Amino acid sequence: MIRSKKQQKLRNDIISENVPNISVLGSTQSGKTYDICGALIVYADLLNQYEKKQRENPLYIPREYEAIIIGWTTDTVKKNIVSNFESILTKEYHFKNGKEYELKFGNSDKYLKIYNMKFYFFGFNTKLSFNKILGGPAILCWVDEAARIYTQAQLRESFNELPGRLMSYAGHPYYKRIDSFNVEGNENHPYKLEYIDGKPDWKKYVFFPFDNPVLDTEEKIKQAVKSFPKGSLRDQKVFNKWVIAEGRVFNQINKLTSLEGFVIREIGIGCDYGSVNPTTFVPIALAFHQPTRRWVIIRLGIYYHDPEVENDTPTTEYYSLQFRMFLAYLKDKYPNIPVTEFVIDSEASHFDNRLTVDGIRHTTSKKGPGSVDNGVQYVQSLFYKGYLYVLEESSIRYFTNDGHYEENAKDEGLLELEGYRYDKLRSEKEGINCYVKEKDHSIDALRYILEVFKESNRSPMV
Repeated sequence: MIRSKKQQKLRNDIISENVPNISVLGSTQSGKTYDICGALIVYADLLNQYEKKQRENPLYIPREYEAIIIGWTTDTVKKNIVSNFESILTKEYHFKNGKEYELKFGNSDKYLKIYNMKFYFFGFNTKLSFNKILGGPAILCWVDEAARIYTQAQLRESFNELPGRLMSYAGHPYYKRIDSFNVEGNENHPYKLEYIDGKPDWKKYVFFPFDNPVLDTEEKIKQAVKSFPKGSLRDQKVFNKWVIAEGRVFNQINKLTSLEGFVIREIGIGCDYGSVNPTTFVPIALAFHQPTRRWVIIRLGIYYHDPEVENDTPTTEYYSLQFRMFLAYLKDKYPNIPVTEFVIDSEASHFDNRLTVDGIRHTTSKKGPGSVDNGVQYVQSLFYKGYLYVLEESSIRYFTNDGHYEENAKDEGLLELEGYRYDKLRSEKEGINCYVKEKDHSIDALRYILEVFKESNRSPMV
């Protein structure tokens, strides 16, 4: 395995004795995660040798070692970390699972056992996550996506308690705490203040795309840089700059006036519900673009009912009927195309109950800490990389009892996308990316359905 000088230096610090705290800030495609995984395998081997030597002393109390590896969710841990461990162990070491190592990632057991070490894997995206991490003493703790976790105010207290898992190994030469992360905001981000500026004794690394030896040509590095659109998102995720996000959020929106050349396979619908605020049904289509031979996502024409504009007070029964009519409208407009998903706002409990009573199959959105920022960044990236399109169509205001509908003469969803802006003052104050909380209803609905498509591999990871 060819490593850059910076990768080799980080590897040496991870496997060396008496380097207790390591901070690794890294941009996209910088090679930091793969490097840490490879180093931890060597670390486990060296710790095993150290333990064997100590056991030569008859007065020494033998130890079995545990480590904890934390990420945003167990899914991201599996994708970002476990897959790297598997690749290194099988391709570089030619080890076999169940023989030289044991790797389990089921509903209950999530660990890698190798040499005298057992690495346990955890997610840390809810306040209850820390309860699962509590347990026996650990000699090593690696927190991936550390800044992202610390962005959430409700997780910081538990995050700050992580060193408690390592207390039993204080002074041990192989005691190790590693934080790896991307930039998540500006200079006032709480993680930067507490764990970068506030920890001068930590060994610190900053990785850029050119620190990854896999990106060995100028063209490859340019492609990595272009993985995010110009602006604050690229500054943060590629150039590791703690900057304030401001201005328009969606600087690139791919628009269509017709579906010529596209073959739709299926449709999913996202819903943002409001009793006073607008309720919107946002359909997206998984479609194959025949001229380019690419699969893309197309936001189709939407339903957008604004009680303030219509001067009414709709009930859950009303919107349940409106959805059934909208479904019939889609079936008529796109015959033989199945509608496979209907995702609603998880906070719309009354609407959720109404749909259940009416026998309408649906799921609720996964909001969670940081879901807005992560979802918005995903939409940005889909637009930028040409995977997401908007079919410009007048929005449907409401359906009448006989199935006819009234239109808006404008695309309310497109207007929301074009007018969506960062909240600069709040972002500067809180240190994280914040958004102006108005005219975002169809954007929320779009995020909900795209998240489901992404989790089921119907929308690409970007």
